Amino acid sequence: MPAPAIRKLVRLALSLLLGAVGGAVFFYFNLPLAWMLGSMTFTTIAALFGAPVTLHMPLRMAMVAVLGTLLGSAFTPQILDRLQHWSLGVVTMAAFVTVMTAVSVFFLVRVGKMDRNTAFFAGTPGGLGEMTVVGEQQGGDPRTIALVHATRIFVVVFLLPLYLATVNDLNIPNTALVLGSRPSAEGWELAILGACAVTGYYLGRTLRLPGGQILGPLLISAAAYLSGLVDGRPPANLIAVAQVIIGSAIGARFVGLNLREMARPIVLALCSALVMLAMAAAFATVIAPLLGLPMHALLLALSPGGLAEMSLIALALNVDTAFVATMHLVRILLIVTMAPIVFRVLKWNTSNRKGAESDVP
Repeated sequence: MPAPAIRKLVRLALSLLLGAVGGAVFFYFNLPLAWMLGSMTFTTIAALFGAPVTLHMPLRMAMVAVLGTLLGSAFTPQILDRLQHWSLGVVTMAAFVTVMTAVSVFFLVRVGKMDRNTAFFAGTPGGLGEMTVVGEQQGGDPRTIALVHATRIFVVVFLLPLYLATVNDLNIPNTALVLGSRPSAEGWELAILGACAVTGYYLGRTLRLPGGQILGPLLISAAAYLSGLVDGRPPANLIAVAQVIIGSAIGARFVGLNLREMARPIVLALCSALVMLAMAAAFATVIAPLLGLPMHALLLALSPGGLAEMSLIALALNVDTAFVATMHLVRILLIVTMAPIVFRVLKWNTSNRKGAESDVP
């Protein structure tokens, strides 16, 4: 095996080892979402101190496909009775995303003095990969955009479970324990779920769906569960492994970061994420009773975290996971399709990037 490949394998092994140790420590102390938050925390600290951790996208995508298959198990025939709440939830999500994006971009430009091209795609709470690519094409700074999104996801994923556990006094057990209390797929059911994950993953890639690596498996496995072909869920141990890998991948995004050079974008991203979370909490508190939904379910649906991470929190809370996952899919679809259009309508092209720091959107 070539030396570069060996070094990459060693870095990946170190990342996963740190993630597993962090997850085990959090699990020992019975902390919320132990395997994901623990792995994310330990890997992030290691990355900031210069440890050679790495993000292995194929492995992460495989685990996201596993999670998508798990989320499909939440789509049972009983959800048909709750579709009226979902339609109102979609309208709520669209309105909230619009307001949240406007506030975030305004903050990054007016307070953060960030150029408008970078601020627009950094402040829009969409997919990290999609916003970074499109933002760079429109003249934004890709590293700053990616850093702001990575920081936002970290802050939301870390603080939201703690907020729900302390302020809302909710009991958030480890996800693996929740899943372990439910029937696990075996034999043919497990083989069918494996086929759902593989087929859905390649279907999502082929159709180039936003969030296709999780949406494809989710749709295929949801069809299997709704049809009664499968009843059991993916094994709890496999989901714990998925949490470790997904959490480690979040932490590894901070590797090679020069804190002196990037301190300002990190602070801006931290403040922006806190503002978004506060807005989501206030919005959910007021709107949830009107929609007939639990406050924490709507808060999870509106919070600007990643689809995979928010869905895992929903699983740990044992709330309406199908609703939460669907609302985040709606958010991603809205942002990925509408953000470039709105940007062009605003005419914030590359020609106004220089000297734009003092402009207000």
